[in-house]
Amino acid sequence: MTVNTLRIELACNGRTLVMGPGEDIDITKVSGLESSELEISTSDNALVDGVSVDGKKIGKRPIHIEAKFRSGRNNRENRAAVIKFFNPKYTGKALITNMGISRNIEYELEGWTFAAQKNLDTRLGIIVDLMCPDPYMLNIDNFGKNMAHYTPQFHFPWHSLARRAGNKQEYPEKARGLMLGGMITGYRTLRKEVVLSNDGDVSTGVQIQFVARRGSVKNPKITNVKTGQYMRVYCDMEIGDILLVDTNARHQVIELNGVNHYQHIDRKSEPFELEVGDNYLEYDADENYTNLDVNLYYRPKYLGV
Repeated sequence: MTVNTLRIELACNGRTLVMGPGEDIDITKVSGLESSELEISTSDNALVDGVSVDGKKIGKRPIHIEAKFRSGRNNRENRAAVIKFFNPKYTGKALITNMGISRNIEYELEGWTFAAQKNLDTRLGIIVDLMCPDPYMLNIDNFGKNMAHYTPQFHFPWHSLARRAGNKQEYPEKARGLMLGGMITGYRTLRKEVVLSNDGDVSTGVQIQFVARRGSVKNPKITNVKTGQYMRVYCDMEIGDILLVDTNARHQVIELNGVNHYQHIDRKSEPFELEVGDNYLEYDADENYTNLDVNLYYRPKYLGV
C-alpha cells in the first residue's frame, strides 16, 4: 500500500489549517507543487520557418487542493471553522512537506468551495484554488553568516590555579592546552571575503546588514566578486547604526535604522543575486571597515517540492 507522505499546512491571519497524515483532513488530490506556469515570448519572421524565442518567464504558480474531513461527526463546527479560515482579504503562507522535503510559499486565495454532499451528514470535502505570485518554493531555513565574527577560545572544562603560574611548566598536566596566557577568550576574524553556497534551482536575493559595532563607518559597500556587481550606500554610520540592504526581487529596500535610505545609493550599484552554486562576496567601506559587522541572510529557491 502506498503511504501518503504529503502534508500541507496553510497559515493565514493567525489561523492554521492542516491537511495530511494524522490530521483531521485528508488530502485526496493536489496539483501545482511540481511546477508553475511558463511563459515563452516569441517573434515571427514571414520568410523563416518557425518562430524565434525572445525570452522565457516563469509565471505565477496555481495550486489546486481537494481534501476531505476524516469524520462527519463535527460537520457544523468544521464548516464554520473552514469558512472563517478562507478569508480572501489576507495573504497566506503554505508549508508543504512532500516525501520528507519541506518548502514554504506565499499564496493568495483565488477561490474555494465545499464539495457537493449527498446529505448534511456525509463528510465535508474542500476544493481550494491558490495563486502564488512568486512561483518559487523557499527553503524553510534562512541561512546566515557574519563576515567579521569572533572565534571563541574560552572552553569548558576550565582549570584555575590556586596561584599564578610563573611559566607553563608549572601548569598541571591536565590543564595544559586549556589555559591561555593573558586570558584571551576569543579573537575577531577580519575576512573581507566570504563564500555563500546556493543549492536552489535559481538565483536568489540576499539581505546585507551592516552594523557599526565598534565605531564610525563611512559609505559601506559589498561586492559580488564573480560578477563585479556591487551595492554601495552613501552614509556616515555612527556606533550602533544598522544599515539594511535587501536585493530580493519585489522586496528591494535600503534602510538606515529602519528609515528608508534608498535615495543615498551609489547610482552605479546593482541589486545582485546569488547564483546557483558558490558565490564570493567582499565588503569594504571608504573609512573604518574594521568597525563593521556584516551579516548576510538568504533563502534558496526551488522550482517545486
